[in-house]
Amino acid sequence: MEKALDEQKRAKVCRSLRQLESSFNPEASKIIDNLEQGRDILLDSVNLAFICGNVMKEPKSFDEAWNCSDPDQRAKWRAAIKKEFSDMESRNVWDVISKESIPKDRRCIKCKWIFKIKRNGVFRARLVACGYSQIPGVDFNESFAPVINDVSFRVMLILKLTRRLRATFVDVETAFLHGNLQEEIYMNIPDGLESNGNECLRLKRTIYGLVQSAREFYKRLIEVLKNVGFVENKSDPCLFSKWEDGEVILIGIYVDDCLVIGKENHISMLITDLKNGGFNLKVTQNLTDYLSCRVLENQSHNEILILQPHLINNLRDKFGHEVLEKGTYKTPGTPRFKVVRSDENFELIDDNLQKRFRSGVGMLLYLTKYSRPDLCNVVRELSKCMDGASMGTYLELLRVIKFVLDTENFCLKIRPKIDDSTWNLKVFCDSDWAGDPETRISVTGFIIYLQGAPVCWRSKAQKGVTLSSSEAEYVAISDAVKEIKFLYFLLQNLGVELALPIVVKTDNIGALFMSQNSSTGVRTRHVDTRYHFIRENIEDGIIKMEFVKSIDNDSDIFTKNVNHESYEKHAKKFLQNKESGT
Repeated sequence: MEKALDEQKRAKVCRSLRQLESSFNPEASKIIDNLEQGRDILLDSVNLAFICGNVMKEPKSFDEAWNCSDPDQRAKWRAAIKKEFSDMESRNVWDVISKESIPKDRRCIKCKWIFKIKRNGVFRARLVACGYSQIPGVDFNESFAPVINDVSFRVMLILKLTRRLRATFVDVETAFLHGNLQEEIYMNIPDGLESNGNECLRLKRTIYGLVQSAREFYKRLIEVLKNVGFVENKSDPCLFSKWEDGEVILIGIYVDDCLVIGKENHISMLITDLKNGGFNLKVTQNLTDYLSCRVLENQSHNEILILQPHLINNLRDKFGHEVLEKGTYKTPGTPRFKVVRSDENFELIDDNLQKRFRSGVGMLLYLTKYSRPDLCNVVRELSKCMDGASMGTYLELLRVIKFVLDTENFCLKIRPKIDDSTWNLKVFCDSDWAGDPETRISVTGFIIYLQGAPVCWRSKAQKGVTLSSSEAEYVAISDAVKEIKFLYFLLQNLGVELALPIVVKTDNIGALFMSQNSSTGVRTRHVDTRYHFIRENIEDGIIKMEFVKSIDNDSDIFTKNVNHESYEKHAKKFLQNKESGT
């Protein structure tokens, strides 16, 4: 029997069918495309039930995977399990010992199997240690492992475009099995490994799940890089560079995902060096996806668009049914929206909605970090009540999500000026004054352009209360100068010459005067001395302050929810619709 799907059923079917993307089911993909584009479609009930009934479920235990009822899936899960054991055997990860040989003051940690069907259709079985049972100071000491800064990531893309370099994505397979374990750690025999019942494992290398695994892998990777001549950037410990034949080759590290920028022959040399260092690599020659971001480069190789469709799809799956009936909005947030928790009408939502609220804000925060700077202010405002939101703030979250879904084709536009001369940084800085109705704390907002491309932005509450709008703007400028100094040293270590002084634009005359003149008047002598390093950088010729009209200040949308006209004017400078090119 055939039936037409209404809007609610359409969304529900989309959420179910999207789980089939990894199976490359052509019928499911066709239906998803038709439904998401809003086309009317008649589905045969029997065919729909067949498609939805064959969604591949991820096993929760070893037995469930090994004895899967579907023959094809069972074969794939068994192959994945055998591959995991083979990888560990080839890396000489453990020794099998008798339990009697374990020191009396030590204990075996548990382990478990994790099964995952990846977005590319690969069946992955991973044996992980239960790191939560490790004892600090006994089973591990240090655990921190850095990852590449998002600003450094965009700097690498700008260097790629301006110097006509190649971008390659390198994934280190079974990365955490390469770390050298410093501590003595004992683990129970995992399911699938034969044992006489009186044996356990003494780990010789790190495995997934151990608290220190990421740190030990990072140490091993940078050891190999330094041995072949790479130099760590002093501003970012996960950005390495090397000069070959007058050309630079860069590698950015995010755990086991590496972004390599350079000439093709230099990249090939690096990949060979990494393989000789003992790493198993999966190399993608053309960069299309990094850190769950889609990277689109035009045919002229002078522009890159960054978007996050997978994250937006997750938002649609989780909240789509709640925002389906909402109207179309022209701005990310409601103008003049503020979270006021002391309001007598502020009633907390239940625990279930609160969990959804935290999840939604968390996803939006990651969206603002890489591809949607225009959402920064409203997401910052929502994040003020992560521990207790009201129905009003929850509805505002749904409004933001509806705007994101309606503008899912909006991308971060990176189109730097192709110029071999000195590079330029341009900074727009702004602040509101006492904008928080409860604390009277002001908000700092700024955006930094490198060669005309957005590279850094911020919407952040200031540390304390300021007594005037000029003081609030002065504090905001100091925050912006901190990022300028970071970029200045980062680029300096990469051999990039910046045009000095760097122009910082603000729309407050009083803040301009404070930054350029030393004064001990009653209006300024209480300002914390740590903010006065602005003057030092002006005297050293690193920055230069200039006035800009408020209507021309690009950072205006980072301090308040603006109207449609203002949003359109500023957002189009760093966003672009990938479909229309505007």
